[in-house]
Amino acid sequence: MPNAWRQLALFKHVSPFPRDSAQFSASGLSLSPQTQSRYPGMSEAKPTPEDHFAILKSREAYWRDRYEWFLSHGYQLRPRYRPDWIASWKSNPNLFIFSCEDSVTQHGKICDALRISDGSQVMFKAVDTVAYPTEVAILEYINQEPRKTARTNHTIPLIEVLDPPHDPSHKIIVMPVCRTWHSPEFDTVGEVVDCITQLIEGVQFLHANRVAHRDLSYNNFMMDSSLYTIPFHPFDESERLDYKGSARAKYTRTQHRPRYYIIDYGLSVRYEENEMPPSEVMGAYGSDRSVPEHAFPNEPHNPFPIDVYCLGNMIRRVILRDKPEQLGFGWIVTLIMDMTSPNPARRPTMDEVVLRYEECISGLKPALLRSRWKARSWTHAIPHLARKLGYIITQTPPIPT
Repeated sequence: MPNAWRQLALFKHVSPFPRDSAQFSASGLSLSPQTQSRYPGMSEAKPTPEDHFAILKSREAYWRDRYEWFLSHGYQLRPRYRPDWIASWKSNPNLFIFSCEDSVTQHGKICDALRISDGSQVMFKAVDTVAYPTEVAILEYINQEPRKTARTNHTIPLIEVLDPPHDPSHKIIVMPVCRTWHSPEFDTVGEVVDCITQLIEGVQFLHANRVAHRDLSYNNFMMDSSLYTIPFHPFDESERLDYKGSARAKYTRTQHRPRYYIIDYGLSVRYEENEMPPSEVMGAYGSDRSVPEHAFPNEPHNPFPIDVYCLGNMIRRVILRDKPEQLGFGWIVTLIMDMTSPNPARRPTMDEVVLRYEECISGLKPALLRSRWKARSWTHAIPHLARKLGYIITQTPPIPT
């Protein structure tokens, strides 16, 4: 399966397995006591993939060591993070490692789990409150009523905040599992128009609440899981959660409008009314290194026009792939150019962006909005045409609502 090749490619790029205990201690890897007793010579030779993925790294051990604590709070981590875990492909040599769900690792400071009360998928993020002192407070603020249920609020929902034991410098935020915003692929131009609409109104909502995100990028933009009726694996979206087949969306975005979310508020700042408009030395910068203000790191800047620039640049370069005219989005070029003006004073505010964008899309024809987003083979064209005819017959709006 494709996932096997992706994981094998990752394995080929990792550092060689430590050959002695000193190297092992410095490597950040962590064997469970069960693994050490069952495979005592594992750290003495260069590993196979079977050995490499049978060992928890230090960042994974963080979650394993708190397995029972999460359980007491109503959340169950995946089998890989049980204290007594032994790799399934080690217990049964007939299993192919990359067909085993417990070969999938978590990434960085995040880890998934199931909420026991309803079986829903959730995502944990361990927030370093010393390095990122505002993230939790901003999420809590945005997730309070009346802001929480506002139509234009596209901040990732916050289920709860947990205080991990013996770790006063961290808090764990609990969020619903989401997936990459562009997976599955868009079907129509109208679906892309809706995606951009939600992103724009989400940033406008933040600015209306005097929150500057300061790291708007494609990695910090997600989509809910509503297109899927069978859960997908959050760390391998192409596979089902149970690893018993490929994850396939049941609906297109036109059939079932998803909700897009803005995530990662580690660099975000919320200002008081008397601090507006802010002007400060930014300190840490976000992912977009093309921001003109970043060329002058020691000078004070207003972070809100920087958000506007990053949003416009992401729409142009990532969503529209630097070829808006070819994709039927020539009508947005002038707005994007203004949003990415080298002069921050000439960039529109988010209120102005919303008004101009709504004016632009009001004149788009249904034929354009229902057209295919990406030209592919005739095997894709025929199903698209059938869906398009169905939408016309049922008078389904060309822009998801």
